[in-house]
Amino acid sequence: MKKTDAHAFINQLLLGLLVTIGVGGSIGLGTVWMRYQISVTANTNRVLTAKIAETERHIAETISLVETQQSPELLRQRNTDLALGLVPMDEKQLIRVAVDPIELLITRNNRKIYETDRAEPSSRLVLGQ
Repeated sequence: MKKTDAHAFINQLLLGLLVTIGVGGSIGLGTVWMRYQISVTANTNRVLTAKIAETERHIAETISLVETQQSPELLRQRNTDLALGLVPMDEKQLIRVAVDPIELLITRNNRKIYETDRAEPSSRLVLGQ
């Protein structure tokens, strides 16, 4: 049996048709997969947006609770109820500092370090003798 040109043409046409169906099916499957991924991402975004809104609402409630607890009237009432003896800032005497406060704090904080550094060499001499 010898193949004729008609059979060869039909074989090529059939092969081309199968390749076209395969490529079209792959593209269709890819499109469906991408739409599914988009749907999953959209659902995740929706859940995250709801959680963010809930967290922001919780933060706003906490801030309002803290602000009510820090109201001057409530603080004065607690001061008298607990007999703390605290004086409000407007009734306190202010003391002005003439020197640089940062240098003053550094000197005050490092005073102990310098005193221990001075004490160590003398203790070494006493121990070494």
